[in-house]
Amino acid sequence: MNSPPATTQFYSTHLTKEKLLNVIITLSKQFKKLNRGENAPKTRMVTKLAVGTRRDLIFYMYINLINMYKTADRMVSIEGSQTNLKCLLVATKFLSSFFDTVFTKLPQQQIEDGFNEFFISHNLTECDVSLSATWRIISNAAISHHEHLLEVKKSCQEQKAFRESFLKTQTDFDIDFEDHEADQETQLLSIEDAVLIIQKLERKYQAISRRNYVRFVRERAAELHGQKVEIDATQAAIRIQARTRGYFARKCVREMRERELNILNMTPESYIRKRCTERDRKQKASAVGEGERIEQVEEFPGDLETALELLKTDFFLATSELPDPSKIPKLPTQNNPDTVYRDACFRGIVSPISQIELSELISQRELCKIENRIFLFDLRTFLTLTICIPLSLATWHKPKDAKVGCRWLLMSGAPDSGKTTWARAIARASHITHVHISKNVVNMGKRRIYTVIKKLAKNERRILISVDRIDVLKKDPKNKGYTHRQMLLRTFLSDISNIKSATIIGMTKLPLEDLDSYILDLFPLHTVLSIPTDATRYELAVDCLSRNLELDRLPKFPKRIFDIEKQTNGASKGKTAKFVTNRWSAANNKTNLS
Repeated sequence: MNSPPATTQFYSTHLTKEKLLNVIITLSKQFKKLNRGENAPKTRMVTKLAVGTRRDLIFYMYINLINMYKTADRMVSIEGSQTNLKCLLVATKFLSSFFDTVFTKLPQQQIEDGFNEFFISHNLTECDVSLSATWRIISNAAISHHEHLLEVKKSCQEQKAFRESFLKTQTDFDIDFEDHEADQETQLLSIEDAVLIIQKLERKYQAISRRNYVRFVRERAAELHGQKVEIDATQAAIRIQARTRGYFARKCVREMRERELNILNMTPESYIRKRCTERDRKQKASAVGEGERIEQVEEFPGDLETALELLKTDFFLATSELPDPSKIPKLPTQNNPDTVYRDACFRGIVSPISQIELSELISQRELCKIENRIFLFDLRTFLTLTICIPLSLATWHKPKDAKVGCRWLLMSGAPDSGKTTWARAIARASHITHVHISKNVVNMGKRRIYTVIKKLAKNERRILISVDRIDVLKKDPKNKGYTHRQMLLRTFLSDISNIKSATIIGMTKLPLEDLDSYILDLFPLHTVLSIPTDATRYELAVDCLSRNLELDRLPKFPKRIFDIEKQTNGASKGKTAKFVTNRWSAANNKTNLS
């Protein structure tokens, strides 16, 4: 009863494929026009109109490539055939390469201001030109291997939890004298620190007691000085009736206004519930799509003309008339032992799966850099085009010809700015093994962990390594040499650079200018995470409140989300999310009433 009729699906397939054909034809003409202009002989008489025309052509081609990418992805979700999958891979490859080789080579001012004016003049919004990675561009072999590793990791977590619970019952404990953090936690406070803590708590107690006493005195004074005036019974009844009618009228008007605003999604409650509905719809669509996987293709076309001819040939063919997917040879998969991966799981360096997808993260324009090209751009779109798409397309290459290693990324930002969250979301979107080297590993200089990561990078065809606190290798004019920790990290990065299957995301809280030139040369991609803007903080607050609502931890909806935006002014994304999540939760009912 709920499934759409076959006729509706046929028309949807036909219209989407026709739209995809028109976009490919338009792009083919635009690529010829652009190449003809680049190969033309250069003269001194270059007018402003010619420069503006070329800029607008590049903008228009970029928008068409985004439209082609989204349309091809929708086409694969409607009709999962080999032809549609090849068109999606061609669209993804062209979009990523065009962004790197053509779009980002425009002047910085044209990318920041000119592109916004262009897509707004064409009645487009930021949602129309923003991108997020899709799992359909990843091969089935990579997805199956990733799911296998998740099962191995789950079993390792169960074994680790069982071992910890068993060791708690033992009387003899093994003491690790190299664990400096555990020693610091067991040390007693000094007398001065203890006195300061006690004084601080005592002042808080005295302030609360004084406030409660003053409130009690004022309430008693109001009761004693209250005057009781006798009134006629008829006048009292008239006043009661008038106030009752006014109360019910105001209540009715307020309810009608709230219903109207809820329909228009203009209240905090309706906006929060709408966010929950959209997230639930995406999860259901993803669950349905993952169950309908397409068999892996051996290779896909490398140009738009071949994809256009392929799409025209199979335009009127039904799915049953396409080649049998079972006869298409699959890429050989590596049967690597899970010993090294289990060791990494037990050591806790394999990062947990991100609870938030890349498309759900709140993004804004950040300072991005590709080699020597600096510009402001949407962070999610930048990461999708430069990191997620190359990692996903690498799953379709054969093991011998695979050049998986995409360019490394260096993320700079204040503490709790979201660097680790973005890295985990990239790993989830790309279905790739994610290894996180935390601050303690870098500072302690544990050689064994570095060795395990190197072995894991050699065994896996794709691996993402995020290094926290890479600012250990900062400039120090006083010391000309390197410390032991710096030498370990430099050696590790040098060894990993020779492994093509590994991609590293470096994280630092220092400005990029303060880092060693050796680090800047290893990371051609740079991005700086800044303080969220007013609109970003608003969206972030709504997202946190909607997640509390899904977990039944939101006892009361806030009256104004703009108040939350003012209270979190100047805070980073992580601190803003923690503030909203902790304050508007079921555990803090008393503070939620304010």
